[in-house]
Amino acid sequence: MQIGFVRPFVSSDFALRLQPDGSIYVYYKNYSKPAVERDATSFSGLGLMIALFLATPLPWRRRLARLGLGTLVLLGFHLIALWGLIAIWDAMFRSGEISFAMHWAYMLIASGDWLAPLASWGLLGFLRREIATQYAHSEEKGGGSYASV
Repeated sequence: MQIGFVRPFVSSDFALRLQPDGSIYVYYKNYSKPAVERDATSFSGLGLMIALFLATPLPWRRRLARLGLGTLVLLGFHLIALWGLIAIWDAMFRSGEISFAMHWAYMLIASGDWLAPLASWGLLGFLRREIATQYAHSEEKGGGSYASV
């Protein structure tokens, strides 16, 4: 799915291929080694995001709806990350060096596999107002957070 979405935005010099293990390799023209390797383990952030959303104290419908939105955000991140890796490699190949901005873009993409789920959970799943409303509602029913001694 990623290859199909990213392919129109990549020059014809690059060939994107799905490997049997689920990894995505991007080859440049006549080079035998892949220019970009996007491992299947890069989706390990999906498990983190599912765990975070399921542990959020919201009603189940809201929780699952926000998980769906978070999954779309994570897919969007992965599409931009794959395109960005190809663009960084292309710019590096053409100039022969890596600039400061390209270095930081690469680091953001590399750490984004774990940061994107956290950011989407923080923005979508852990809205302070709704959590406070849930807590106030449980207080009205006598469900305090401390046991009386």
